[in-house]
Formats: sequence, C-alpha cells, structure tokens
Amino acid sequence: MPQPANESSPETLYTWSEPVIMFAWQVFIFLSLKNAIFHGFEESNSLIATIATTIRPVFASASPWIAAVFVAGYTLVFALPAMGKSNRLLLDCMGFFLIARTFVGFVMLNLLIINPLSDNMLLLRQFLCFMPALILGWGWLYWRLDQGARRKGRQLLLFPEDSPNDLREPLSTFDYYYHSAMVAFIFELSEVEPLTRPMKILFLINAGMMLDLVGLVLTQAIGLAGTG
Repeated sequence: MPQPANESSPETLYTWSEPVIMFAWQVFIFLSLKNAIFHGFEESNSLIATIATTIRPVFASASPWIAAVFVAGYTLVFALPAMGKSNRLLLDCMGFFLIARTFVGFVMLNLLIINPLSDNMLLLRQFLCFMPALILGWGWLYWRLDQGARRKGRQLLLFPEDSPNDLREPLSTFDYYYHSAMVAFIFELSEVEPLTRPMKILFLINAGMMLDLVGLVLTQAIGLAGTG
C-alpha cells in the first residue's frame, strides 16, 4: 500500500494556498476569454464571429455575477473550516467549474487561428493570458486527484519526492504545479510516473494541449514573418 504524502492529512488538505491559486487561475482564464470574445472576431463575417457577437452581451452581463459567486465562495472557503466544517466540496465545485472555463478558453484560442486577425498581437496576448491558466488548471487537477487517492491509501502518481533523502525534499503541493509547468515549457515530465490508465490518458491530453498551443504560436509567427 502506498504511503500517503505529508499533504494528505486533513489539516494540510485545506491549505490557504488552494483558494489563492484558484483566484489567480480565475483571473487568467477571465482575461483569456474576454480577450477572445471581445477582440478576436470583430472583423469577421464567419459563423464563429456571429456566435461571438451573440455571446458578448451574455459574457458582459454574466461576468459580474460569476465574480460575485466566486467572492462568496472564497468567503465560505475560509469561513467553513473556522466553523468546524469541511470546505472540500465547495473547493472541488469551484475547481471543476474553472476546468470547464479553461476548456472553453482552449477552444476559443484554437478558433482564433482560423479567423482573420486585424491585430497581429492578439493571438500572442491570448496565449500569454491562457498559458498560466492552463498550468494552474492541470497542476490543481493532478494535485486533487492524487492527494484524494492518497488519503484513501492509494496513489495515482509516483514522484521522485515520494522517496525523500538528504538531497530531496518530501512531496509538496508545489511539485504538482512544477510538473504541470515542465510539461508546458519544455515538454519534460519531471520524472513523474502515472500509475493508472486514467492518469496516463490525462498525461497524454495535457501534452497534446501544450503541443497544440506551441503549434498555434508557431503558425502565427510564420504568418507574421510572411506578411512582414
């Protein structure tokens, strides 16, 4: 039976860092979606542009309500443990809602490449807003699934930090986000091994999304060089 990591205890599972990470994740994905919806399809007559035009007022009116719900959610996240109650379900709902928004942002980013862009820097701005959201999203998902399994005596991911020594620190939350960033920046799996088939599939999806984003940036760079 795998030995649970230090962070699988109830005290550390409700760490303050999780809502802070979610807040940053929310900000980046909001900027990414706003950039795509309001500036990505302005000079196009395609079906995608028509849909974006329809979505703009909905997005503008819904954004304050979503922000208000998240502010209330963050308040409850800190209030519930103080009242002796678990905030795990609330954090999970917030996390999976953000994953859904991140997926929408990924689709929007891919649609931009097939849409004529009057602003050559739009796709780059979109990429810079979306990449941090994607890294935080995958890091949170890896952390949540693996730590949830470790609390039940199982293990989904094998980290080098699972065998700490004098030169290696024990496993921490940071290691999950570090792995996600390594996949994003240098396609390096950071020696993390998936131990189940679903986790292997998630690794493939993660790598595929990152490869797709690199392809989008290269396509845009080639297009700029050609028009220059």
